[in-house]
Amino acid sequence: MEKTKEILRLHDELGLSQREIAAATGCSLGTVSSTLSKAKAADITYPVEMTAKQLGSALYPPKDGTGEEKHSEPDLENIHREMQRKGVTLTLLWEEYKTAHPDGLMYTQFCQRYRDFRKQNDVYMRKQYKAGERLETDWAGLSLPYGEGQEAYFFVAALPASACLYVEPFRDMESYSWITAHVNAFTYFGGVPRILVPDNCKTAVQKADYYDPDINRTYGEMARHYGVAVIPARPRKPRDKPHAENGVQIAERRIVAKLRNRQFLTFEEMREATLEELDRLNRQPFQKLPGSRLSVFLVPGARRGRGCGIRWEAGNHKRGLPAALRRRLSAK
Repeated sequence: MEKTKEILRLHDELGLSQREIAAATGCSLGTVSSTLSKAKAADITYPVEMTAKQLGSALYPPKDGTGEEKHSEPDLENIHREMQRKGVTLTLLWEEYKTAHPDGLMYTQFCQRYRDFRKQNDVYMRKQYKAGERLETDWAGLSLPYGEGQEAYFFVAALPASACLYVEPFRDMESYSWITAHVNAFTYFGGVPRILVPDNCKTAVQKADYYDPDINRTYGEMARHYGVAVIPARPRKPRDKPHAENGVQIAERRIVAKLRNRQFLTFEEMREATLEELDRLNRQPFQKLPGSRLSVFLVPGARRGRGCGIRWEAGNHKRGLPAALRRRLSAK
């Protein structure tokens, strides 16, 4: 109801016209006119000494009737998508819903409908993740042979908001491979997240600690270069990175196990096959919801900036690694 209060303030305190109020608040002229009309009918003036819920009930009181009247039901799937966007709250979505449907559900009913929707669609975790907030990373437990007795190890990165995955094989799990895997993941997704949530492997955490982990120097330099924060999962707390844990299981079952009977003569051949399977995996439809990992990732504006799966920052985030860091990695 903050927009409503601002409309009343500009009208009652500053005496602006409806057109000026619309320009100042970013609301449509119809919304401003409707809000002022309802406030006048409810005898509400600025300053408003009501909570958001009280103000909403006063402006949009339930109609008296026989109980046969049907309310306009909210689009719960769209509400769930909107809730992934930064700064969006149920209160804001309810205000927009009531503006479009003045005789619609009250705030408490609106929230209950959404809670019921989330319970029914248990493919979503209880915790909600904003697009671009986190990227969870880990190594898979399974490996695949190639060439003459050589082994490939699989890096897995997961975006919680869309469940989109990035999987790539490497010849080892050393620092150079770990850093390269992250850079390739950033390239695959088109940008960087705000927070990296890695496992407590030595290439990410020099000394694990429940409250104050010592971040690996090279990994920390990479994070500073891309402007991201590193918050490792706590030791023996897999729920700190549930999507990486789940992503590892999916990668092992849907990619590694699927390639187990193929004979790869070169590492490049294995990498190409892995990326092909990754593309199929991200395009495969969800079982209980419409769309796929990739389609959710690519929803323009609903969950991410510029049609990408992460809210990307502009400028330096797409640079390659600095020369000093490349030299240090090459020397290892």
